Amino acid sequence: MNDILDIEIILKKQKYHAIYNIGTILLIITSLFLYISFTYKYKSYYITKGTMIDGNIKLLVKLDDIKYLSNNNKLEVDNALYNYQIEKISEELYIDESFNNYKEIYLKINGINNLNNYVYEIKIEKEYKKIIDYIIDYL
Repeated sequence: MNDILDIEIILKKQKYHAIYNIGTILLIITSLFLYISFTYKYKSYYITKGTMIDGNIKLLVKLDDIKYLSNNNKLEVDNALYNYQIEKISEELYIDESFNNYKEIYLKINGINNLNNYVYEIKIEKEYKKIIDYIIDYL
């Protein structure tokens, strides 16, 4: 008699809703990830340090990153925006131990303190694109 009651309880047991299925949960997570990566944009910055020398800021920049300086005209120093102009790009090529090539760039920044040998942290906008584009570039 007890066996019949156990079988009846098992047969009347309700099934879980489809949301509790692991496949459905993974599908929801991947669709959210794809939605976020295809819709939202992210702004990346080139961050470096520069030294004030005779009214110009001297930066040591990789050859690949010079394009970010030449394409922009605004930079951020101590959370304030400034306009700048490229005064001079040195002709000397500096090479470090990892064989990275660098050049010295002198920037003329309007409205910044002219304290000689003061080191500023400079932030320049690199790119403003969707998150999926950064992922594709990384892969």
